[in-house]
Amino acid sequence: MSAYHSQDGVPAVSDHFTLTEILRDEWGYEFFVMSDAGGTDRLAKNFYVCPLPLNDYNSPITEGNECVAMNALPAGGDVEMGGGSFNYRSIPELVASGRLSEDTVNTAVTRLLRSKFTMGLFENPYPAAPASEWEDIINNDYAKSLAREIDRDSIVLLKNDAETLPISKDKKVAVIGPMAEGFMNYGDYVVYRSLYRGVTPLAGIRDSIGNDSVSYAQGCERWSNDESGFDEAVAAANSADVAVVVVGTWSRDQQELWQGLNATTGEHVDVNDLSLVGAMSPLLRTIIATGKPTVVVFQSGKPITEPWLSNTTASLVQQFYPSQEGGHALADILFGDTNPSGKLSVSFPHSVGDLPVNYDYYNSGRAVDPGFVGADNNLYFGHQYVLGTPEPWFPFGYGLSYTNFTYTDFALSAHNVSASASLTARVTLTNSGDRAGAEVVQMYVKDMLASVDVPNMLLKGFEKVYLEAGESTEVRIPLEVRDCGVWQGRQGRMRWVVEKGDFMVMVGSGSGDLRANGTFTVG
Repeated sequence: MSAYHSQDGVPAVSDHFTLTEILRDEWGYEFFVMSDAGGTDRLAKNFYVCPLPLNDYNSPITEGNECVAMNALPAGGDVEMGGGSFNYRSIPELVASGRLSEDTVNTAVTRLLRSKFTMGLFENPYPAAPASEWEDIINNDYAKSLAREIDRDSIVLLKNDAETLPISKDKKVAVIGPMAEGFMNYGDYVVYRSLYRGVTPLAGIRDSIGNDSVSYAQGCERWSNDESGFDEAVAAANSADVAVVVVGTWSRDQQELWQGLNATTGEHVDVNDLSLVGAMSPLLRTIIATGKPTVVVFQSGKPITEPWLSNTTASLVQQFYPSQEGGHALADILFGDTNPSGKLSVSFPHSVGDLPVNYDYYNSGRAVDPGFVGADNNLYFGHQYVLGTPEPWFPFGYGLSYTNFTYTDFALSAHNVSASASLTARVTLTNSGDRAGAEVVQMYVKDMLASVDVPNMLLKGFEKVYLEAGESTEVRIPLEVRDCGVWQGRQGRMRWVVEKGDFMVMVGSGSGDLRANGTFTVG
């Protein structure tokens, strides 16, 4: 699908270089490209490449409709998605008048038919199951069990002071926060009203330890600054042994999202800050101030910047938008039925102003030292022009466990290799704690000397390994040397080259927690 943006002054929907020269000629893609909804209309309505007006299929074809088709179709945009003016209905007249080549149309049709043949749609044009069977297929016990397993594996433990987690099941727990009950925090592009179906955090915790051990208070709304519910939340926390506060970002299904109903994340919906909105941050401070051990759960589809929690809350958990079994999965982690093993797929900055903080940043002529306020109360800015820090709050690949893992006996299968060779990184992983658990062993590669600017390091492989307490195993992660190349040349004439020289291979628990390394040389 072609996108809405432009690159180097060329709209993506009419970019022959990208859609044909790269996608088809260089990468060998044989199937059709479709615009995003109403995407081709933007050639006239947004980019002003074509004249207005654009008429829809109920009105006569305009010069603008023809111009859109003449720009998008020859570039490699074979199909228009709905949501626009159906400009491709002008194709018959454009061909008849000689302004559009019949070969161009045949090429687009061939790509579309090839896709349908490959998918088997001519043999079976209606491959979906009948509607009467959907519930049994989608919502059966296996599907729910699998969803719960995937959710458990993706939950990330960010902080756990004094082993607050896991919570003993004989404790009384206060569940607090606007994300804890009332709806499922799925994100958008879900079935209409499905956010009201599923296992919420409150329901999952109640199912785990029973209703009598759980108190609940919403505390505040998801978007409002109203703090009138804080007293009830404080009372719930004071009556419990542990407080679990669920906050975050939220979206809703498309039909509600497009009405602009107080969502903070989603298609065409966002905020200009990564901090919690409304009264959620004050709610956290209020509950933490009670002195009760407080477990903060972020439910979100993006990083949240509340770094003050590192010095205040007992535990911090990240649950990215879950499935319908999200509440059960969260309870499995909180009460120790499952040892957390998730790792961050994105770095968390300290502040939105510190972005970007990606682990694979390109090396720069400037250092990455942070800024600070000196003892003399003067401001000292870092070399990335920020008073904050370009180093993340939590780095890519980060994630704690209820046990500990040690890395020993690291080795590479070869040290002098050709550009077409394969090698293997080996390391002995030991569960040195007293609980069974899983660790994601991550392998990063750093090009030590290159002809062009290269990333600081790149993730090139990982392996998730489950070990009983005290158990050890050798973990092997393969590496294709050809994956360590760089692009050389200029746009349109670039080639992928593995350069001669040294490459450092590093393994560890995350991009900020590398435990061992070794070097191979490409000759």
